[in-house]
Amino acid sequence: MPKFEFKAFTREGKLKEGIISAETKEAALKILQSQELLVTYLSEKKVSFLSFLQKPNLKDLYIFTRQLSYLIKAKNPLDEAIKSLSETTTNYAFRSILIDVHKDLISGVPFSDALGRFPEIFNDYYIGMIKVGESVGSLDEVLDYLAEHLNNQIRFKNRMIQASIYPAIVLVIFIGVMLALFYFVIPQITKMFIENNIPLPTVTKVFQAISDFLLKFGIFALIIFAALIYYFNQYLKTKEGKLTLFKIVNNLPVFGPLVKNLYAAQFLESLYYLVKGGVPMVEALEIIKSSIAHPLYESALEYVIEDVKRGKPLSESLSQFPELFPSLIIEGMKTSEKTGQLAEITKTIYNFYNETVENQVANIGEALQPFLIIIMGIGLGLLEASLLIPLLNLTKYVQTF
Repeated sequence: MPKFEFKAFTREGKLKEGIISAETKEAALKILQSQELLVTYLSEKKVSFLSFLQKPNLKDLYIFTRQLSYLIKAKNPLDEAIKSLSETTTNYAFRSILIDVHKDLISGVPFSDALGRFPEIFNDYYIGMIKVGESVGSLDEVLDYLAEHLNNQIRFKNRMIQASIYPAIVLVIFIGVMLALFYFVIPQITKMFIENNIPLPTVTKVFQAISDFLLKFGIFALIIFAALIYYFNQYLKTKEGKLTLFKIVNNLPVFGPLVKNLYAAQFLESLYYLVKGGVPMVEALEIIKSSIAHPLYESALEYVIEDVKRGKPLSESLSQFPELFPSLIIEGMKTSEKTGQLAEITKTIYNFYNETVENQVANIGEALQPFLIIIMGIGLGLLEASLLIPLLNLTKYVQTF
């Protein structure tokens, strides 16, 4: 989302400077005017390459949240805590963001609104939880939960990376060997046969065609491939692209169950902390819908929210989407409706799904091994046939003389 630098005066005549995120310049102006500011300067901020490299990551956000929770517990005023953290952070882009947040706070802007100006760093769920903390006066507890939530995300991301290292190394080596054979080995073999007018087998002709194509147009193919990846990535950022991606992933043998359990755990975790924080059910579901980042869940939760508004039990509403909310969640919700212990039961089911996801991630490398073996076996088998069959034909040809 574009950022705009602005200068404006408050109703008291105090000059205010900062950066605001908005879709367009007109949208940025409307946001500032809604805060009763007289805007005197508004221009799009140019993003440098260095600032892109310094963009705050999940770890930066976790450290900020954890440290802020400690400062708030120590009875430090919120604006002073933000200022202190802006002076200690080593990420220059994040420091700039915290300085802007501090300026907003001393101008009387609510903390959640100040963070909401930077949606690329603080997502809807983070902002929603901060609003909960502001409304019930338990900001330190909410920050503690958010820090734990971010820590779980970091742990999951690290485990995914660790589980993917072995398959990635095998695929890279396989692709490297194949390219080396296409560039150096196959051209020499086919050249020998062509020079002696010896016919090539069909398999070898196919690999020869691939080799010739890579030798002549390899650079162009690489550029086209990179462009396709870029545009495919842009497509996946759209709602339609996300929907297509999740539909494909849900049908994959290894990643489908993992993704389903992962989002089920995210739904339960969010519901638990929101309900525990005293957020009404409809508002809690609204926050989850806006932050879950899964088009199928967003669509389903829209129907669930309308049902709950009409007085329909949550379990009955969720049961309409068994592919998203498994029977364990439905039964748990039914039990909580009878006992009135929604937070406790939701936490228990979340722990189960969280452990399931951790086990699936730990075993993902082993689960992918059979597929990698099949792919490499087929590829190397065909390549070996394309090399050995011509050699056998050459032997027969030589024996005829």
